Amino acid sequence: MSTARADGAEFAAKVGCGSGRDVLTCLRRVDVSRLLAAQGIDQQPAHTTPLLPSDPAKAITVGRFHQVPVLIGNNRDEGNGWAAGIVQAGHPVTADTWPDVVASFFPAPGRAEAIVRTYPVHRTDGGPVFGAVIGDADFACPTARTDAFLTAQVPLWRYEFADEHAPALTPGTPPFPLGAPHASELPYLFDLGGRPRDLTTAQHRLADTMIDYWTRFAATADPNGPSSPHWSRQTVLSLAPDHIVPTLTAQTRHHCAFWNALG
Repeated sequence: MSTARADGAEFAAKVGCGSGRDVLTCLRRVDVSRLLAAQGIDQQPAHTTPLLPSDPAKAITVGRFHQVPVLIGNNRDEGNGWAAGIVQAGHPVTADTWPDVVASFFPAPGRAEAIVRTYPVHRTDGGPVFGAVIGDADFACPTARTDAFLTAQVPLWRYEFADEHAPALTPGTPPFPLGAPHASELPYLFDLGGRPRDLTTAQHRLADTMIDYWTRFAATADPNGPSSPHWSRQTVLSLAPDHIVPTLTAQTRHHCAFWNALG
């Protein structure tokens, strides 16, 4: 929390609100473009608070958390939405631009070169490759590390949402197919904003199965029931309209070993 307060004070001072008595009122008057130019990219929750008395990552590694069953997972193409937005903002990802794109996001010495070697870009796959880097670095591999700590301590069920034709969450045509990007599973679980879910018949069946798993887990601490495919705690369940089966994770394991070594 002390670090978060210091960062907040520094940010307020950058936009001319450091000396006012009511900092929040001052910030609300600052032009949006100036706020965006001054802000950082860190989005971590502050700890040493009543809600988070210690660093969550450290608490999980040492087992200092409520020992309850956990359902955890991620989407197959988590990073594609961000990659598409960056491409549409005027930053194409090609074999020629790829080293510079990576260096701008991973500036530590030696990291960009290693990422470019592990995730090569060819003629037309720049966007999806960039999405894979974001997805592995920020979602799939942190989830896998958390899996490893939790599975030895509590009952754990793991999934990967993998509907490559999930409905788009934003308007417009993306520069490449997004597959199952971040948050694309939410319309399968909730009627967002009171609107009906825009799903095919097969996707509705998947949605019903997911809701079945999630609600049964919340009620009984076990997602399995008589009407859904069996979910083993030893597997990662792949959730897609045409298959609800254990997923092969060899590539994910390979890439996560890379990110773990990279640090």
